[in-house]
Amino acid sequence: MTLEGRCALITGARRNIGRGIALALAHAGCHVAINDIERDADAETTLYLIRQTGREAEFYTTDISNAEGVNAMIGACVERFGRLDILVNNALGPPPFGYAPFLELKEEDWDRVMAVSLKGYFLCSQAAGRVMIAQGKGGSIVSISSVHATKVYPTDMCYGVIKEGVIRMTQSMAVELSPFGIRCNAIQPGYMDTGHVYGTPPPAIGSAPETHWKALPTRRYGTPEDIGNAVVFLSSPAAGQINGVSIPIDGGLLLTGFPY
Repeated sequence: MTLEGRCALITGARRNIGRGIALALAHAGCHVAINDIERDADAETTLYLIRQTGREAEFYTTDISNAEGVNAMIGACVERFGRLDILVNNALGPPPFGYAPFLELKEEDWDRVMAVSLKGYFLCSQAAGRVMIAQGKGGSIVSISSVHATKVYPTDMCYGVIKEGVIRMTQSMAVELSPFGIRCNAIQPGYMDTGHVYGTPPPAIGSAPETHWKALPTRRYGTPEDIGNAVVFLSSPAAGQINGVSIPIDGGLLLTGFPY
């Protein structure tokens, strides 16, 4: 599948899953803009790896919970690349990512994670959607949810609420934006080896801890490249009739349930 000459923006992309998505899109032919809250050594590595594919790359330091910052980032991206065809919402609020026992969850942790990982997705999608409509060539918005949107795990209440909210937002966006040729979909990662190096062989079958085998039919963790490949597919003409869905990239985890 080729996305030759298109421009993609990925939030929360200086490392891990975001890096895998950025590199998959670059290998598919996209020029890539990445966003994160800080530009550090990880960000520089990701930019270098994108440019090694022969594609152009740019970094935007932006707090996506701030509408003014988001609008400035989208505007700068369009000015730099001349277009915006693909948005991937991937950013996640700061650690502990909303994980805490229900009775111990702090209001400030709830607010910050919600601001980045739900409000931020809304702000970025709205700004990108307006640009895509003005361009008149359609587009793709892919948002990273989680298996936690579907299954409950101890201490994941805040995280799970956010990730279910991402799916529901995606569905509404799909209905309202599809008349303009903009398709909106979500991805639900399962257990992940987020540090897996792009372009190297995937984890071997059976490499996951044995305690997870009954719940994980593939018996291996997913990789950022697995998520990136799904984003490329959903953003390509091959997925032209796929709209408003959430696809688990979880090795079958949701079929069996979580190990406790």
